[in-house]
Amino acid sequence: MKLTCLVLFGLFFVWPTGSAMALEGTRVLPDRLIKADTFLLTVPLSGSLASWGQKAWQGAELAFSNWGGGFKLKILDENGDSRILDEIDFRKVAASIGYFTENRFSIDAPRYIYFKTPVLLPYLSTKEAAGLGPGIFFRLLSTSQEQGRFLALEILKKSKRPTSLLIITGSGSAQIAQTAALIETLVNPPPLLMSPLEEGASSRAQSKAAPPLKPLDPKVQVLTLNIDQALDSERLPEFGRRSPELIILALDLDEALRLVPTLAEAPYRKAVFWGSFPLGFRDVGAAFIAFNLKLELALPGANLVNSKNQAVLDFNRQYLETYQAHPTWIAALAFDSLNLAIKAVSSGETDVAVLDFLARRNHQALTAYDLSSNGASPPQALMSVSNETLGYLP
Repeated sequence: MKLTCLVLFGLFFVWPTGSAMALEGTRVLPDRLIKADTFLLTVPLSGSLASWGQKAWQGAELAFSNWGGGFKLKILDENGDSRILDEIDFRKVAASIGYFTENRFSIDAPRYIYFKTPVLLPYLSTKEAAGLGPGIFFRLLSTSQEQGRFLALEILKKSKRPTSLLIITGSGSAQIAQTAALIETLVNPPPLLMSPLEEGASSRAQSKAAPPLKPLDPKVQVLTLNIDQALDSERLPEFGRRSPELIILALDLDEALRLVPTLAEAPYRKAVFWGSFPLGFRDVGAAFIAFNLKLELALPGANLVNSKNQAVLDFNRQYLETYQAHPTWIAALAFDSLNLAIKAVSSGETDVAVLDFLARRNHQALTAYDLSSNGASPPQALMSVSNETLGYLP
């Protein structure tokens, strides 16, 4: 921690004093009338994640086109040279969005902190990333613990709960944390808040907690296996010679792809598999379809397939018309991020006004986001994977 602070401290004082003098807490500088009207989108445009970066670019581009003139969008390659930021006049930068990797973001973060530039992070799920700039960096993606809690609450909200549950956990710390939060929530569920999207609900009603959910019945068969145990087909259990009703996959993408053939050999044809957005990619969906296994994924934001939200329907239509393809959750998050950033900058001319806007509760986009520091978990939605919905996965 001391080393990190020293690095940040050193970086604070290496930029020209002229740039520092321009930073007086205003978005429109009265002395030189320099307007902060440029948005930065930093995503991978080269390397193995380039296809994901392209989806993000398309989502942001679509949001940008809906706002018309008055703003500029600058695209930066996350895998490019970080010194490209030296060529940018940050007095003109209203906000930055993007970043798929913490390594690159940690390199660029001191620059944003120095210039007090708001950053929306739609693809980094750790609290540590946003924690680098409290009150300046805003996370739109659920942490591993939040993913586990969401899946647990979806189980507990079912009118007919499963009587047998298998949890398969990956080897990474994120997957282990997801499983721990899942189990803890099943045993000790928190009170639920009413959805801010609920039509007709007053602000007072929205703040009230709903009656607490009952915990999972102790009689329910629950078994947890790690990935190594699950890869051994002989160790996969039979629940009274039947398959478990629900199987939770707290895995990363590679682990899921390795496990699918083994699952197909087990007596799990009637089971339903649940996973979170680390599995929300076309390769995983196609593998489950190929082996005739039922998969549902908790993806970030809104359900792009079955939503009745008019904003989502319009986004789907516009994206399909523009790019001749279905939108993915990566595109949707970029769309939402840039929309929120432009709304924030349009709300006031000062740095404080912009940051205050982002820190308010319940921003409406394709779904509702709470970007306050102690706000609710970012939204997620379950989507069934099939040949018809595969095109919505990146």
